[in-house]
Amino acid sequence: MSQEDHYEVLGVRPEAPLWEIELAYRGRRSQYHPDRYVAGDASSVAWATAKMQAVNKAYAVLKDPDQRERFDRTQASPSPSPQPQPERAKAPEPPPLRSLREALEGLEFSNEPFERVFVAPHIPRKKLQGALDSYGERLRAQDVVVLIDDTVFGGAREGVLITETQIRCKTKFEQAEIRLLGCLTEITAQGAHIRIHGEPFITLSVPNADDLRRLFRAVSHYLQETN
Repeated sequence: MSQEDHYEVLGVRPEAPLWEIELAYRGRRSQYHPDRYVAGDASSVAWATAKMQAVNKAYAVLKDPDQRERFDRTQASPSPSPQPQPERAKAPEPPPLRSLREALEGLEFSNEPFERVFVAPHIPRKKLQGALDSYGERLRAQDVVVLIDDTVFGGAREGVLITETQIRCKTKFEQAEIRLLGCLTEITAQGAHIRIHGEPFITLSVPNADDLRRLFRAVSHYLQETN
């Protein structure tokens, strides 16, 4: 039986640093914790328990440098040569996955009464730099796909940044919060309240509620396609 790919279980890259692995683990733990499924039937609880066991095992291996190195070596080892099989008609290859940037291309916003929701490449440079300086540690300007400015005067030091791999938010006097998109399938906007899998993420005060709903409907559609 083939060995389970711990990177795939957590939804991270093989070269992911430890901080990214820890973020992914917290996201998966929240998603699959059996306590969230106690209202369901026995099969749902069993499914969540099995998922949680795989997540815990993957995290235990990948957070330990020695275990991770051994696992990486086994992944790199060549597989035994398969026995020749009769030729079959090849199934058509699936279309390549779009990037989030491509999925949001052409999305338009009313931006009333303030222009506060921006999608690359139409993100004002000054706002983007303000957001990166405030809560964009380790991000480059070209990484950002979406910027939501939640400041009254437009400095963008609070709000939301979305890249191809993560969503992060910042409110005044609070630390930035980061979630990896590879662990997510649903982000919703209910008025000013942004929720991830039904759990509160950030409440925005300035952007237009219809713009937020339009944006996160498109983001969630993309996540469900890719995850």
